[in-house]
Amino acid sequence: MGASRCRRHGDGRAGHGIQPVLGIRFWCAVARPVGSRSLRRLDPVEVKLYGTEESVYTRIVRLVLLAKKVEFALIEADPFEGGVLPEDYDLRHPFKRIPAFEMDGVRLYETDAIVHYVDAIIDPKLTPGDSLVAAHMRQIMRIVDNYAYAPLVWGIYVPVWWRDGLEPSDEAVGKARHVLGVIEGFLDSSPDACFNQQTLATFYLAIVLAAADSVTQGTALIDERLRLREWWNGFRMTPIMTKTRSKHTKF
Repeated sequence: MGASRCRRHGDGRAGHGIQPVLGIRFWCAVARPVGSRSLRRLDPVEVKLYGTEESVYTRIVRLVLLAKKVEFALIEADPFEGGVLPEDYDLRHPFKRIPAFEMDGVRLYETDAIVHYVDAIIDPKLTPGDSLVAAHMRQIMRIVDNYAYAPLVWGIYVPVWWRDGLEPSDEAVGKARHVLGVIEGFLDSSPDACFNQQTLATFYLAIVLAAADSVTQGTALIDERLRLREWWNGFRMTPIMTKTRSKHTKF
């Protein structure tokens, strides 16, 4: 398990409920866009998601699409060492990262832009109607991006899972412990932003907890937060989590 392999995880892989067809994997559900867009049923080839099954940020988009019962094709795009990108990928993502997205001719890259666009045009809504709760949802999403992803995924999960059981650094453990405490605080201050109902923040949080909880050190850190652990134990077994689970994570 070398460094070149672990780099692939940073920008997902799961294999449940999908069938490979010429490098394209189709997820089957029904989507009905609302608002200014057509109410017709979307054909699966009209929604394309570029990334890998093991990419945590690609998984966020997959979770959002599945929560909305959107049919989509997951097209392999691996920007890391030893991986392959589609020939025209620089036209889809000028920085050649993942994920990238196309729906009915609309092309987007960056996870945040993709999920907010999808949420704006397709029901059910994953952004709370209350303005303050919606702000707390976005706050949790940015906490995951800026303070949780690095210590929980790269600091805890990657060394143990991908680098032959290297022990996480004290710094990573300390940062992970701190951010988990901050996130658990939202169970009191704004539970509807992430926990009482599915929101965009729910899926951001889920992908980092899924990685961390796949190794003993991460499990122990989550166990310290009893209420967060209770919520996570329930959410990690939901159908969309099991459908998107990677062979490289337990959840």
